[in-house]
Amino acid sequence: MRTLFIFAVLFACLPFFSAHAQDRSLTIDLAEDRVDITAGFTGARLALFGVKKGPGQVVVVIRGPEKTMVVRRKESALGIWFNKRGVKFRKVPVYYDYALSVPESELAEPETLKKNGIGLNALKFEPDTWRDKPEYAQSFQEALIRNKQAEGLFPLKPRRITFLDDNFFRASFYVPSNVPTGQYQVQSFLIRDGAIVDVQTTALNVGQVGLEAKIYKFAYEQSLAYGLLCVLIAVMAGWLANAIRIRGG
Repeated sequence: MRTLFIFAVLFACLPFFSAHAQDRSLTIDLAEDRVDITAGFTGARLALFGVKKGPGQVVVVIRGPEKTMVVRRKESALGIWFNKRGVKFRKVPVYYDYALSVPESELAEPETLKKNGIGLNALKFEPDTWRDKPEYAQSFQEALIRNKQAEGLFPLKPRRITFLDDNFFRASFYVPSNVPTGQYQVQSFLIRDGAIVDVQTTALNVGQVGLEAKIYKFAYEQSLAYGLLCVLIAVMAGWLANAIRIRGG
């Protein structure tokens, strides 16, 4: 059943691919261009299909919106652990994942990969502090990457791109339940003889829908009213719990 579904999607995408493949060396399409976060959201799988023209290897990179993050190091003093030193990084993607058709060492030179943001080794965040000690800031960046990997928002290793024939390929990604909302960027690269010959970029929207979206919008636009409502609900819940306890006693 899964194989039939894959080929059904490919068949549906053939007109799209054939119409554009003559103009580009690489063409991709997402099976779904948005991820809807609902009350029972437990994560989602993304399927990307593409076609390449001529020889070459394929890379797909997904990046979430960038934000500023702080990494702190715990230190012990008098038997108490507390956060002491920290580094603030700018332009950190909230989510990052990538898929390769061959290992990184067979794609291109490390500088080429780093320039195009391909692979965890290519990630370079901008520290607001400790710029005069890059090796110190680098240790905090490595800790930040480990933290994101533990949250499932960065990969432990690259995913594999599967070729369904000489030109058609498929890549699968997993979006965890704790994925932040926003507009994500999906970039596909065609690499030939160590050089990038084509790049295609498409957007992926991750957002809340239904009641969660309405609550989030209300909390963001009417923060004072939302705070008062939360306090009122907490007071009512406490009063109700106390009333039940007194009656039960």
